[in-house]
Order: sequence, then structure tokens, then C-alpha cells
Amino acid sequence: MSRLDTESLNKSRQRANTAFTSLWTRRPTQTSSNILQHQTSPQASLSVEALIDALQPSAVPSLSHARSLANALSTCSPLPPHEVLNPILTSLCGETSPTPLQAAGYDILSAYWENPEAIPLGTAERFSYFSLFLGGTSAWGMDLWEPRLKALRAVTKEGTDIAGIETNVIETLQRWIEGAFEGLQNPSDSTGRNEAAERERSLEILVKFLENVLSRSETMSRLSDKKMALILHFYAKLIDRSISLPESPREAPESPPTSGSSNFATTKALSHSHRRHISSLSSSSLPSSSSSLTTTSPSKIASECAVAFFLQHVNNHLKLLSHTHLNFILPVLFRSLASCSASLPRLSVVMQSPRKNTLEEKITDMLNSFFAGPYAANCMLILRRYLFPEVHEICISQEVPQPPLNNGMDHIAIMTSLGAHRTLRNHVRRALYARIARTYISRESSLGYSPSGAPGNIDLQKEWMEKAWPKEDYAPSSIGAGGNGWDAARLGKALAESVGAWVNYGVVDDSNLKSDEERPSGGNRDNQGKEEILEEAAGILKDILQELDTRMDEKSDLDEDEARVIGTTLTKLSQYILPLRESDGSPFLIPIDQPNDAPTPILRSISSLLAQDHTRAFEPLLSSTLIRVAEHLTDNYTSRLPIIMMGQHDLSPTSPDWLVNWEGLLLNEVLIGPGRPLTRKAIIEELQNIYTGVKDMTTYRKPFANLVWKALESWKYGPGEGDQTDDADVVWKILGEEIVLRNVEQDEDDETGNANVSSFLDFLFVTAKDTPEDEEDENMEPALTTAYDLQSSGASTVPSTLISPLLTRTHTESTPTSPQKERDLSRPSVMSMLSSLAVGTRSQSQPEAVEDPKEPPEVQTQEETTSSIPREVSAVSALVEVFSQLTFTPYSLEPKNLKLALRVYDMLLEIICSSKSTRARLAALQFLMRLRADRDHHLYFVDEESNPEGRTEYLAGLIRRLVKGSEQQHSSEGMSGSRTPDDPESRKARPRVPYDSDGKQLLRGRGSGPSHSAVSRSRSRTMAPQIPLNKTREPLWRLPEQLPFFVSGSDSPSEVLISYDPEGPDRVPVLPVSRYLQIINSILEVETNWEILSYVLCHLPTQLSNKHLFCGPKSRSAISKLLSVICNGMLKENFASNVAQWPQGLKARDAQGLAYQTLSVLISYKRCFESHPRHVLVEVIQTGLNGQLSTIKCCLHALSLSAFELQQSITRCLSRILEKLTQIMSNPNMAVHILDFLSIVGSLPTLYVNFTEADFKMVFGVALQYLQHYNQQAASPTMSWALSQHVRIMSYAVLYTWFIALKMPDRPRHIRFIARQLLLANEGNQIVDDATEVCFDWLARYTYASADPRPATSTLSDIILDTSETSSESQKSWIMGNAVITTRALPRSGWVEVMSRRPSGFSRFVCHVENVPMVGPGEVSPDLLSVPAALLLEQDVSKLLVVSDEENEQGSSFVKHPSHDLTEGPNQDEETITAPDPITGYVWSGTAPSQRRKQVAIDPSFLILQLSPFPDGVSTPYLRRVPSTSFPALNRSINTLDRIPVIDTHKVGILYVAPGQTGEVEILRNEHGSPAYTRFLEGIGRLINLRGQMDVYAGGLDPDEDGEYAYAWWDDIRQILYHTATMMPNKAHDPQCNNKKRHIGNDYVRIVWNDSGQRYSFDTLKTQFQFVNIVIEPHSVGTIAAFSNNLHEHEYFKVTIQSAPGMTEFTPVAHSKLISADNLPLLVRQLSLLSDWYAWVFAETQHDTSRLELKTNWRVRLESIRRIKNQLPPEEPLTPSGEDAVMEQEALRDFTTSF
Repeated sequence: MSRLDTESLNKSRQRANTAFTSLWTRRPTQTSSNILQHQTSPQASLSVEALIDALQPSAVPSLSHARSLANALSTCSPLPPHEVLNPILTSLCGETSPTPLQAAGYDILSAYWENPEAIPLGTAERFSYFSLFLGGTSAWGMDLWEPRLKALRAVTKEGTDIAGIETNVIETLQRWIEGAFEGLQNPSDSTGRNEAAERERSLEILVKFLENVLSRSETMSRLSDKKMALILHFYAKLIDRSISLPESPREAPESPPTSGSSNFATTKALSHSHRRHISSLSSSSLPSSSSSLTTTSPSKIASECAVAFFLQHVNNHLKLLSHTHLNFILPVLFRSLASCSASLPRLSVVMQSPRKNTLEEKITDMLNSFFAGPYAANCMLILRRYLFPEVHEICISQEVPQPPLNNGMDHIAIMTSLGAHRTLRNHVRRALYARIARTYISRESSLGYSPSGAPGNIDLQKEWMEKAWPKEDYAPSSIGAGGNGWDAARLGKALAESVGAWVNYGVVDDSNLKSDEERPSGGNRDNQGKEEILEEAAGILKDILQELDTRMDEKSDLDEDEARVIGTTLTKLSQYILPLRESDGSPFLIPIDQPNDAPTPILRSISSLLAQDHTRAFEPLLSSTLIRVAEHLTDNYTSRLPIIMMGQHDLSPTSPDWLVNWEGLLLNEVLIGPGRPLTRKAIIEELQNIYTGVKDMTTYRKPFANLVWKALESWKYGPGEGDQTDDADVVWKILGEEIVLRNVEQDEDDETGNANVSSFLDFLFVTAKDTPEDEEDENMEPALTTAYDLQSSGASTVPSTLISPLLTRTHTESTPTSPQKERDLSRPSVMSMLSSLAVGTRSQSQPEAVEDPKEPPEVQTQEETTSSIPREVSAVSALVEVFSQLTFTPYSLEPKNLKLALRVYDMLLEIICSSKSTRARLAALQFLMRLRADRDHHLYFVDEESNPEGRTEYLAGLIRRLVKGSEQQHSSEGMSGSRTPDDPESRKARPRVPYDSDGKQLLRGRGSGPSHSAVSRSRSRTMAPQIPLNKTREPLWRLPEQLPFFVSGSDSPSEVLISYDPEGPDRVPVLPVSRYLQIINSILEVETNWEILSYVLCHLPTQLSNKHLFCGPKSRSAISKLLSVICNGMLKENFASNVAQWPQGLKARDAQGLAYQTLSVLISYKRCFESHPRHVLVEVIQTGLNGQLSTIKCCLHALSLSAFELQQSITRCLSRILEKLTQIMSNPNMAVHILDFLSIVGSLPTLYVNFTEADFKMVFGVALQYLQHYNQQAASPTMSWALSQHVRIMSYAVLYTWFIALKMPDRPRHIRFIARQLLLANEGNQIVDDATEVCFDWLARYTYASADPRPATSTLSDIILDTSETSSESQKSWIMGNAVITTRALPRSGWVEVMSRRPSGFSRFVCHVENVPMVGPGEVSPDLLSVPAALLLEQDVSKLLVVSDEENEQGSSFVKHPSHDLTEGPNQDEETITAPDPITGYVWSGTAPSQRRKQVAIDPSFLILQLSPFPDGVSTPYLRRVPSTSFPALNRSINTLDRIPVIDTHKVGILYVAPGQTGEVEILRNEHGSPAYTRFLEGIGRLINLRGQMDVYAGGLDPDEDGEYAYAWWDDIRQILYHTATMMPNKAHDPQCNNKKRHIGNDYVRIVWNDSGQRYSFDTLKTQFQFVNIVIEPHSVGTIAAFSNNLHEHEYFKVTIQSAPGMTEFTPVAHSKLISADNLPLLVRQLSLLSDWYAWVFAETQHDTSRLELKTNWRVRLESIRRIKNQLPPEEPLTPSGEDAVMEQEALRDFTTSF
């Protein structure tokens, strides 16, 4: 039946008179027949006899006569015999008689027997008259019931005279009561309000009469117990009929129509749904639209009447009923209480208003009397029985039809259980009120004491005293006294069990149902009445908590039993939420922060209980209960649970249940699932904290670690069968750390401990190896949002539709909800509508939004989603950390730990080989490819800065594996006009696939319109419709990487584990690196996964640079195999051909381009290869010149390195290489690299010893072709201006270097070709430019001779050329073309000196004129030195003079003059040249070194060319003598010209960085270096003596300040002076070494020998001229002892170029190169030359910002000579004499004018 709202109870209405007062006043009724009778009634009254005669059956009865007879009989005396009236009564009271006549007949009967003169009837007569009441078709009539009842009372003398007919009278009254009740219960459409009131009044009178009959002892004595039970059942039947009456179904509110099919479940209203009264609920909901707040339904009146009758009957006969009837009475009272219960007030210390005498209170009082009576224990058993939903023994008449529920349980049973729960709640509340009252009395009485010591403030209300100590508690059989006032131990257990039973009641497992048709319709089959029952149970818990709140600071702790009751019951109650789902299938979210937002009362009650304070010690804990319903809580809320539990020490060993609590967290699939990032993070943080705390407590740590292992095993196939990700990486690492600790703690022979460790290891290994991955989805960008997005945001919204019980009740616990508020609640609020739109979920009143099919779903990028680590990666990370702790920490000192480490190493290798997960293989590679070995082969791990030169990042950029913002992504496209990243002005080739802001490839079809807001994404609940997309794999790795593991002892070598033992095998543990190399070889040969192959190709070159890691015969064999695999793949063009799927825009050639980087490193492993593999290596590198730009550059650098390391192989292929260079030289990006290669090869004569004329011509062609591109200053270069100038200078340098490399007889044959190409470079100009002019002059010098470009101060000059006696009259000068020719007649007889000063050099010729006769000894000027001087020219005066140690110490530079040898005689010992000192080398002083090192060959043409005006470039050569008047100015100009160097000069600084040094001053103060450093200095140059040095460029060094010696190097066209810091003295007055910094700081290029063991910072030496650092360091780190001896001086070294910002790549080193110690000086010398050239250009162009044309020394000399020409006076023109032709030659024939 329908429940009434609270307001309806407070409103007055007509109620039945339950006091049974006398209401016999006849109410006049008018019917149509009455009106007719009144109209036809006679005017005159008749006598009794006449009336009797008139009413005889033979006559037609008259209504007026009958009524007149009734009136007359009441006062008639004497009365006629009753036999006279019998025919009349039979006629009038018959079934066929009209109702008015029947009423008149019963009036006659009652009037007769009420007359005092009536004679008592006998038994037979009573039966006769009683038969008049048995007829009639209706049990109740509005006009008939009262006359009939009055007649019955008259006949039976008010029920006292019914002997013999007791049963008949009772049954007749019951039938009349049922008739009246049925009309009241089921009113028809024609039933008016008056009839309902009349029926109610008749019921009260009939029941009163019946109870009066039953109250007489004479009657009761004649009735059997069975009959009394039937009477009890009769009243119960009335109650059951009233409460089981079905109501009209409520219509659900209409919702706006939706387009298309809806995915939301439709909620259907039940056709027969019990609507309980509002009283028993404690929260509000939406009101029923069909409920009335102002009227009382007839069914409610009938129910109340039935209950009142039952109570009255029980009260009247309670003492006479047997206790066995309690099994029937109590259930009836339970369901009666359920049908009329009202809302219960909140428990409070405030006195409640006086109780109203309501029906509910009467039922409650009766129940209380039962539970306080002698059969209290039996009543409590009955109560416990009816708390459960089992089928009850309800003794009701079968005539009452019951609407069964779907599971077979009837409605009456549910109402009975509901009443039982209310009864239990009232029982508990009574005890709680007693506690509240006692607390209140105690507090009030303790406020103060009187002076006498008596407590004050004891004027308490009597009601408080009665509540505090109720009299029922002291009854002999009472069960409500003592302790907490109620039996919480037993009743609480029953309550919890009943709640659990009701929660599971009606729940059907429909997971196996295949279709929606098989599912039960309605969606609420198990919830009819269940929610009301559960809400009553929740009310009990709230009552207990409310009572606890009232105690305030009194004894505020819960009783232990009550804590168990609340915890257990709440746990059971919370399970009601578990099956609740939203319409989209997602779990219903409990609004625990706002419980009033829950859609139904029961959910509001549960939410409010779950929102209780966690400090209250429930049992189980509230947090444990919340964990069980975690699926229905937001991630934001569940993330607080671990913190709360940790704060209450529930997760620490101080709690006895700490492991149980941890098990609840770790084994909960929801909490640790991927949809709970905040919760998972909180759990893991607390897990880590606890493990850290118990790490040293083995007793606690081991079981805790076992639980972690158990949790990881449970996560193996969950949460979600297809979900393989789990970013609880710390948990896996805890397991790894536990492996380490157990292995360290246990003995080696501990079988149990070893088994546990093995179990842990095997679990990690199997997880990493056998965990499959979803190949379709693992690399896909997440395109759909999950149902947990809303949970993660912590938002709480009211669900639109619940697949749950119909939630239509409206209840309140404290204050009733106003009708207006209820109407407002029934409508969706504006915020809820906006929220539903935001989250993509519609409510019942909101239409479903239709997705635009044109708009693709939003795809989340990797940064937008919470970073997650797959479980297999976590397992690998744990293995890595096990290995690192056992290897790089002091644990490695134990052999058992190293044994386990090697086992883990084998596992990692096996994972790389055969793991089903690509991510797991990558994780293992991330660790193994960062392993290194120091110089002593001790193993260590390097962090992310292991590649400071950026080689790995560069390679990753080529295949688009750099995160945008770290470095520029390099293009992997071909050579179609794209530029390399080396050029700052280069443009990247456009990628073939679009990229987002983070450098990620976007999915095709992704919209470019405005994206959804972040709120829309984060709060989305619904899954976006899946639009077919082209699946683009997201790369699994990018740089910079975030390693998924932490390595203990990073960068610290292992104390024991090594990669190779030089002293022999089986001496110490050795890591089998060869197995790792074999796996790498397998990957390079047959790998099908691009992720794996690309990672190896990008990281392998850097690892191979650590040569000490790959030592030993097995590793050398594996390295040889590695070379074979790559070379065969390249030559057969099938390298990387097994890759199953290439990323968009990449092909096999990109992988091959990466492989060339590995080949360039393998050059340093030449000792591992025979001659044939070396040749193949060079050939493969040569084939790389056909590749992409990056590949070509790499191959050029590799060939440049091979020129030093693989000279034989380069010699074999050099011609083909040059031919290929001529084909690719058209690409301007390769110009500098090609010229670098040619420059290096030109410096190594052994490489071109077999060159042919065509080979040299190809070299010249390359250099001259570049000149044609970059010879014009106004031309717009295709690269930066500084680089273009550098290329131009390098082109001339290559031309000069290779021209000198020609044999002198072959040089003239190339002049025509070179000249033509030079002129083509100046095509379109009127004259050639200065650089070309200088080049022609240089060619004229070196074509016919290899003489030095500057004369030396020779012995001949000292002996013969005595310039002190030379006068100006003895010399003359001529300007011939671009040359200044000066001739002097020497004082020595017959000797002449001729000097030719040209742009490319200065030549001096000393001639002896044999035409001069010899002078005898007696003459004044005898020629005594001619013959010795001539003879001296044939002597080997170029021998090297070694300065002795004593001379070095004394600072002396004395050199014995060669002329002394002529007088002292020959010394045989001088024929043998002294070997150089191993440290200082050769010492050169006062000589031109180059002419002493080579055999100079001169062609006769050389002299003529030097004295000719060539190359003048005009048909009439310029020839003019300098007049004597211009000699002073000429001498000054010539002196200026002579100060300009005739070759290029360079100065380069050299620094030594000792171990541990990082500061500028400590580096500059070094006075010596390691043996390898000293050996390097010996090879980079020659040691020269700076004192008196005239010919070698000193670079500004002063021997008095900067030391007497320095290293220098020179050839025919350039000189380099090295400012070596270790050779410069430290001064006491210069502690900051400013003198050293004055030279080295001004050098553009510095060579840094870095033995510090740390990365050398570019700006360590802070100066204004900071351009290039050439850093040399060991390729492997080592101890300090390695730098104090020469054990490692013949190793390979790593050379790295550091350049200033803005400088492009200009050297063949690229990122770094490995070079052997023998070839290191040669390479560094070339690098210093190339670097100084470019640094000079870069500095002069103001960091490539100014377009300035740079001038070499030769061009400066040319400009100086032109200034000399311009200083000459104008020449007088020749005028014709007018004479004949012969005579006109007079002026020309006068040679004195020109000579």
C-alpha cells in the first residue's frame, strides 16, 4: 500500500472512533424509495393490530406501515405474541425484499425485543429468529447494517443470551465486519465520502460488539482454543488484506525524446509495488507525483482499522492466549508496524515533545511489553528469525491472495521482515536513549556541588529518569538491561547476518546470459522492499553513531561489541552497492563527500555511513569496508585510504592485522588497476615507506615481501585479462631488493632460502619473458577515454540511470521536505544538466547527445595520460636492480652474490632473445647497452650522460626518435636538395607524416579543428564512437630516455666483476660479454622488430667505443662476426630486410645509414680483423657514398679515419673513392667534408704512392670545381658565408698540397688543366681575382723546383755576403709584373746577389761570375773565400745539432759554426747523426728546417720564371727600373714586405688536464703530463729552440718569459706553433698563470689532453677567443695509476671536437673518433690546421654575421707589391722623332733608361 508523507500525518483528518463509544443515534437516510413512500403514506395513523393486519404476507407491504409498526411496538403494552409477527418479519427481512423494507423489518424486530414486556426466548426460538440474520446477498449495506445489528443485539440481549449460538453469532459478526471492511478497503467508483465514513463507523461498532461478546466469561468458556485462534487469524487476515492491496502503478515522468537508439537502460515501474509509509526512512528523495499530501487513502484507513482491531483483540485476550500464539502474533505485529511506522526522530539529549497516542506507538508498546514480559527470550528468537529473508511461516487464511515476488517470496514476508527490523531498531534506540539520559544526568549533576558536598543541579525531569532507568529493564525476564543496554553481541551478529542475507536476496548472476531477452525485465526483481529493510538496518547504525556523538567528550569510544556490530553490518550493507552500474556499464560512484547527492534514500544512508570519521574503531575498520567498494569510489577519494590507514598505524607492524590490511590493498584489483593512478600511487608510496622501515627487521620484512610476491602473482592475469600494464614499478623493485637481501643474509647451503630466491627470480624471469603484448594496441596512441577518467578527477555526479532497484521513495530522517523543494528536486538542476553535458552522460530528462561523425575522437598523447610501466618492464627492472646491487656495491665481494649476478645476466640475455614483449626486450637492452669497462676491465654502468658528444642523439634524430625540444629532428630523406643539420641555415626535409607538438606522429584523419576542453576530456564517462583509423604505432623509445630502473653504484666500477682477465681464465669472475655480442649479432642479422633493431643501431656505436669492454679471444671473434654480418648485409643489400613493419617514412636504407656509424667505430678494432676483412670494411664504407646525406658524411669521416688506421686498404680503394667523390661533389653540404678528406689524404704520401696522372687530375678537379662555386664574393652561397669562405680557402690548400705531392717532372703536365679551371673560376671578370693571381704565382714557383719559399740565413751568407760593405750604388731594383727584382754586386770579387720578391715567396740567387780573373796573394783584396765557399756548398751542413743537457740547464744556445770544421779538419764521429732524446726530441735552432729535410731539385726554368714578369696576365709585360731617387721609399716598402710571412702560420694551444682537475688555474699550472701525453707531443711537432729563432714562426713566444723551447710543425705552405702550457714556466709572481693564458687564451684552437676522468667543459678556460677545443681523452676511464705509467700509452684515444655556438661541423671527427696512439698526433695536427682555418674565418666574419672576404698572407704580399708599383713616378712617354724607322729605335736602343 502507499505510504504517506510526513506532512499528511501532521494534518487533521476524520479518524475512526477507536474508543467504541455509543453511536446508536440513527442517521436519517433518504433514497428514492423512501421519497416515494413518503409521498404515498396515509394521512391517518393505524393501531398495532391494524398495522399487523396490513403487513401480513397476503397484503403488499407498505414501508410506512412497517415503520409505524416499529414505532408502535417500542411502547406497546401489552405486546402481541411474537408468533403474530413472525410472518411479517419473514416477509420483510427476506432476501428478495427491498432494502428499506428489510431495514423496517429489523426495526420491528429490535423494537419488539427491546420492549420490557417481551418474553425471553428459548433456544429453538433464538435459532428461529437468528435465521433472519443469515440471509441477504450483501454482508453490509449502508441503510441495512445498523438496523440489522440493532435487531441482533435486541434478540441476544446485548450478546448475553447467545447460549448455544455463540459460534453462529461470532461468524455472523465476522461476515458483517468483512463486508464493511471490503468496501472500505476496495472502494468502487460510486463510493462516496459519506459511505466510507459510514463503513468506518460500522466497523468500529461491529468490532466493539464482537469484543463485548468475547469478553464475557460465559462465552469464552464455551469457545475452544481453536476457535479463539481462528478469531485471531480473522483479525490478522484483515491486516494482511489491507497491507497487501496493490496500488495503481505510478507513471514515470516523461523525458524528452531521443533520436536513435539509446544505450541507457530503461527503468520500468512495477505494477504491484509496495509503497511503505515515509516513517521508516531517514533521508529524502523525490516525491511521488500520485501521492496526496492532504487526503488519506481508503486503503490506509482500512489498514489502520485492521491494526487497531487486532491490537484491541490481543490486549483483551492476552492473558488467555497461550505463548505458542506468539509465533503468530509477533509476525502480524511486525508487518503492522511496518505498514504504519513513522519517521524516527534523531537521538539527542534535547527532550522530545510528548508522544502522541498513535497507532505505531500502540504497536510499539505492545511489542515492548512482549519483549519485556515473561517470554522475552522467546520473542527475541522470533525476532531474529524474521530478520532474514527466508520463507516465513505466516499463518494466514488462504483466502487472502498474495502477490508473490520473482524469487518466490511474498509481499507479506517482506513486510514482516521490515517490521522486525523496525522492532529491533526501536529496541536498540530504547537502550541508546537510556545511555543518553544517563550521560545527561551525569553531566548535569556534576556541574557543581553544594557546600555540604551534595551534588547540585539535580532538578531533572521525571522523563529523563524514566528513560535512564526504564522499569522494563528490571523485570525478571527482561533482556534489555545491563552493559550497553542491548545485547549487541548476539543481536548485532544477527543484524549483520540478516543484512548480508538481504543484500544477496534477489541477486541473480546474469553473467552467463547471452542476450538481453534472457535477462529479467524491469530491472528491479530483487528490490521490492529490500531497500526499506536495508535502510532500517542502516538506521540502527546511524542511531548508534548519533548516540556516540551526544556523548561528546564523555566516554566517546565505541563499545567493543557495538564497534563490531557497526563494522560488520556496514561491511555487509556496503555490498548492496557492488552490483550497481550506470547505464553505460560503468560502476555507480558513491557520493561519499556529499551523501545527500545520492539518488535514493538507501544510497544516501550508505553514503553517510561510509563517510564517517576513520578515527572510530569499527571492526572491521571503515577503511577495510571502503576498500571492498573501491570500485564505486572515485580515484581521488580512494587515494586517501592508504594515507589514512597509515596515519592510524593500520599498515605498520604495530597493528596485529597489518598484513591483512595490506592484503586488502594489494590484492584489490580495482585499487591497483590502471584506472586508479592516484590510489595506486598512494598505495605504492606507503608500501615503499613500510618496506623501507622494515628492511632491517627480517621478521617483518620477509612475510611482507611474501605478500608483495603474492600480490604480483595475482596481478599477473589482472586486473583485466587483456590489460598487461601496471605502473606499480616500485613493487617489482621491492621484490628485486628482497632477492638481494635474502641472498646476502642466507648461507650458501641454505636450501630453503635458495629455493625462495630462485622462486622470486623465476617469477620475474617468467613475467618478463612470457608476458605477451597486444600487437594491435600496444603502440597505438590511446584514442578512447576510459570510465575511470571521471574517477581520477574526483568529480561526483548523480548518475543518469542505474541498473539497480527502482528508486522512487521519498523519505526523511529529521525534517520533512517541503513540497516545493521536492518539486525542485524532481527536476534536473542547471548544474547537473551542464555536468551531464560535460561528461557525455545524459539523464532521464536529458536527450542523448549525438556525436558528429565528421569529428574524429580525440586522441590522448602520451604526456596527457598517466605514465604507466608494463609489468614485464617492471620485472626486467627488478632483475636489473638485482644485478646492479650484486655487482656494483660491496655485495660483490661475496662469491655467492656474483654467482647470482651472473645468473641474472643470463636471464637478461634470454629476455632479449626470446621475450614475447618488445618492451621487456628494450628494457633489458637499455641496461646492457649502457655497460662499460674501465682500463682495468672492471665493469660499471653509465647514466644518461654516457654519450656527452651526442652521437646517440644524432642517430636517433635521423629516424625521428628525439622528443621535440631536446634536439632538432634530422631528416632521413635523400639528397634531393635538402640540407643537413650541420648547416645553421639548412632546412629540414619535411616529414612524410604529421607530427604533434611533442614530435609524435599523429593518426591519419585526426581533425585539425579546435580540440575539446580539458574538462571534457577528464570528465568523460562515455566511450567515444570508434571511427576507423589508420593504426600508427607510437615509438616505444625516444631520446632523452627515462630509464625504468635505478642502478646502484652508477659510474662506479665493480670491485670484483670484470669483462676480461689478462692474467688468464678462471682466476676471477668474468662477465661473458661475448654472449651479449652474439645476441647483438643475431639482432643485426635476423631481427624483425624495428624497435629493437633501431635501438641497437643507435646505441651500439657508443658502446663499441669502450674497447676495454670487448677484450678477450671470444669477444674478438664476436667483433669479427659483427663486422661480417654488417658488411655482408650491406654488400648484398639485404641488411634490415627482415623488419616486418617499417614506420611511415623510413626504409631499409635508413637502418643501413645507421649501421655505417657502427662500421666507423669498428675501424678501431682493426687488430681483430685480418687483411681481407679490413679491405671489405673500406669497400663497404665506400659503397656508403651512394647513400643519403647523413650516410655520405659518416662514410667520409670513416674514410678519413681509415686513412690513418687502414692505409693499405685505403690505398687499394683510393682511386675508386676519388671517382665517387667527383660524382657527389655537386652537393654543397658535402664540400667541407670532401675537402677535409682530400687534405688528410694529401698529408699522407704513402696513400697516393701509386697515383696516376688521372688520379691527380681528379683531385685537382674536385678542388677547382669548388673554387668555381665559391670564388665570387658577390655570389650568394648555398651555405653560411663563413663556411663558404672556409671551403674556398680549403680548395686552394688542397690544390697546393696535392700539387707539391706531384713529382717535379709531372707537375708541368697539369698546369694547362689547372690554369684553365682557374680562369673558368674567374669567367666573366675583366681580370682574375687576387686569390687566383697568387695561385698562378705559386704555381710558377713550385712547378720547376721544390725550393723553400724563403731563403735561409746560410753559412754562405755569413762568409761571402758581407752586407756591411755594400753600398747603394752597387744594387738596382726592377718591378717586373708582380715581382720586385733586386740585384747587388757583392764586395767579393765576382759575386753577385739576385733577389726576387714575389707574392708566393722570396728567392735569392748568389752567382759567381767566372769572367773575373783570380787575384794573386799579394793584392789588397785577395779572393780567399771563393774556393772554400764553393766547397762548402757540397758539404752536409744540414746535420742536426743536439743541445746537451748542460747547455739546456744553462740556457745556452751556442751552436758551433760550420766554418770551424774547415780549419779543424774532418771529424769522423760527426758523420753519424745523434738519435733524438725520447722526451725532448730534436732541437732546431737558427735554421730553416724544411730545406734541411729534403733534397731540393731545381729545373732551369725556375730561375727564368723567378726573374720574369710572369704571371703578369697582359700581352706586354710590365718592366720598369726603380729610379735611384726612390730607393729610400723602396727600401722601407721592401722591409714591410719582408715582414709578411711567405707561408700560412697558425698557433694552437695545448693544455694538459690532470686527474681530478676542473679549474682553469690548476690546469694551466701543470708542468708535465702523463707518458702518453709526452709521446703525443713528440709526434705532433718538432721541438725548436726559440732563442735566436729567425725562420720558424714563434707564435709570439719570448724565450725569456715563455720558455726556450716549443713544439712546431711546418711544411712548404704552412707552419704551426703549439703553445704548450706544460712547457711554459710557472712564475711565483703570477699565481693565476696570466702569462700562459695570454698566449693560450688568444688561440682560436686549443688541444686539451683530458686525463681528469670527467667531461671537459667547453668554457673551462674563459677567454674572448673561445672557438674550438680538440679534446683527447682515453676511450675508457681508469685509475690515477694509469696516468703515471706507460702501460696504456699505446692504446686508442677518443678525440672530440668542441665548437662555439653557431659553428657548423667542419672536421671529419663529427661527434668523436677513436684513433690509435701512433696515429693520434697526425690526426690531431690535421684537425688543428682545419680548425684554425675555420676559427679564423669565423672570428673575422664576426661569428658568421659579416660578409667579409678574407686574405691570406700571399694576397697581402701581392697588395704590398702593388703599392710599391703605385709609388713609382710616372714613366715618360716615348715621342716619335719623325726620322726614319731605324732612327726611331734610338730611344728603345738606349738600354740605360731601363737597366
